[in-house]
Amino acid sequence: MFKNIIHLSLLSSLAFSLHVHAAELSVSIRNQDGTTVDPVILFAEPLDHKAPDRVVQKVEIAQEGKAFAPFMTVMQHENSVMFTNRDDFTHHIYSISDDNRFSFKLKSDESHEMTPNITDSGHAQISMGCNIHDWMSGHLLVVNTPYFTRTNTDGQAQLQLEQAGQYKITLWHPQFRSDNQIYTRTIEFKGDTIIEWSLPETLVVRLPEASTEEFDFIEQY
Repeated sequence: MFKNIIHLSLLSSLAFSLHVHAAELSVSIRNQDGTTVDPVILFAEPLDHKAPDRVVQKVEIAQEGKAFAPFMTVMQHENSVMFTNRDDFTHHIYSISDDNRFSFKLKSDESHEMTPNITDSGHAQISMGCNIHDWMSGHLLVVNTPYFTRTNTDGQAQLQLEQAGQYKITLWHPQFRSDNQIYTRTIEFKGDTIIEWSLPETLVVRLPEASTEEFDFIEQY
């Protein structure tokens, strides 16, 4: 009986070591020159175990002030995104991104809902524009993990990971100069962890600037 008790105790300890209940991954990111990084998307994908179930989200990308708001959005796969026109004139939203090509017109106060696809890479980057206001641009990242967030203005972010194990950590910004606009690293997560990450570039974010030109044909578009 004593051996059985020890055996069960060892199994319990092993099970406990494999599961970290809401331990925190904290990431601090700096530019190559040491300056603070503008907000980027951070997400974590487990490599040696299954990710938790999908988190239901309400995602909206508005067209407001002749711009996409927000400029950069992240969402989990199998959720839908709502495009809403808050301007008092028409927009013609489109994307030519792989596996996520679309085109639709939105009059003032109209909305359009869609569910984006992901690629074999496990995520999808969708760049959007407007056929009427050609300076407008917005970006949507679709990931296949519930572990994602946006860094703050100090280049810091936290993720609550439910289980110990190996994770691929990814940074994304549509204006990164790297391949596919991402940087990745693999970590062994055993509990509360702090990562200091220095980028191999200095990110300079250039947001689209609205034209002051008026379009007389918009009312009939």
